[in-house]
Amino acid sequence: MAKPVVDTAVNNIEQNEVNSMQAELVSIKKTCSQCQTEFGCGVTAASETSSTEQSGCWCQSLPAVMPLDELSDCLCQSCLAKAVGAEIIKQLDAAGSPKARLAIAEPYRHQTELVENVDFTIENGLYVFSEWYHLKRARCCGNNCRHCAYK
Repeated sequence: MAKPVVDTAVNNIEQNEVNSMQAELVSIKKTCSQCQTEFGCGVTAASETSSTEQSGCWCQSLPAVMPLDELSDCLCQSCLAKAVGAEIIKQLDAAGSPKARLAIAEPYRHQTELVENVDFTIENGLYVFSEWYHLKRARCCGNNCRHCAYK
């Protein structure tokens, strides 16, 4: 007789864990503070209750080159990529020497997924790689690129 009670209790615990995991996977609806586009933030619902824990958001795949307090609120992927790209250009210009520029990009070499407005732009249907992309690559490809960091 005790076995069905135990089985029921185990099933309830397992179901609570599944419900908890599903709640964590829910995307949070946001509105871009710059262009007013609605988008889904990848921060889990459970993380929203804790402002210090920001796990799972797509924005974490971008280079962490600017403090969050510079933004009034979340930006959509396109607007955030433009803001990060502009900040990268400012930091590279301020760095000056080629060695200092390489040092800024070095921590991001593992990020191989290309991001528009950070790693490249599209002009007349052609991909134009940024200096940031070339610095992350850490070598010249020999194709005489417009933004080659090694000329």
